Amino acid sequence: MSRREFTKNIDLMVRTWGPRVNEAALVFEARWTRSALRNFDSKLADAFALALSQYEAATTSGSSTEIDNAGTRLVRAYGVITARLTAAAVPDDAYMIGRDPATNTEIIIASVPAAAERAREQGHRFAKWFSPDEIATIIGLDARAKKIAAVKAAFPGAEITGVTGDDDADQA
Repeated sequence: MSRREFTKNIDLMVRTWGPRVNEAALVFEARWTRSALRNFDSKLADAFALALSQYEAATTSGSSTEIDNAGTRLVRAYGVITARLTAAAVPDDAYMIGRDPATNTEIIIASVPAAAERAREQGHRFAKWFSPDEIATIIGLDARAKKIAAVKAAFPGAEITGVTGDDDADQA
């Protein structure tokens, strides 16, 4: 592949198919994970995985025609899986909502901002979004959260049902 053709392929991927694939992906990823797709229809999940791997291969080392074909297939695949999951009323699983009734705090835990936006559209307008990594960071930084994590390690399945006092919260 010539340098010029390589540059043309990169340009095609970045300017054309990257945005199209991202737009199609966000519609799906705002509501569901691939696990939800697999649980709904494993053959459809396999077909989607194939389209995704073909796109990744084409954008890594394919010709402009291969990138076009793979990009078209992947955008179409995202459309099909989104339509099928929507028609079947498969519940959203790309986000979780956490609530603390004592403080009226509500959070959205999701890997991607699009999922948090979907949760807001579903009635959680004022909830704050946190990624799973941010939650882990907060637990690692806060002395009280570290104590809770230690209890959860000792007693798997334990849940916080209430918090009283915060003496020695800054120690530990």
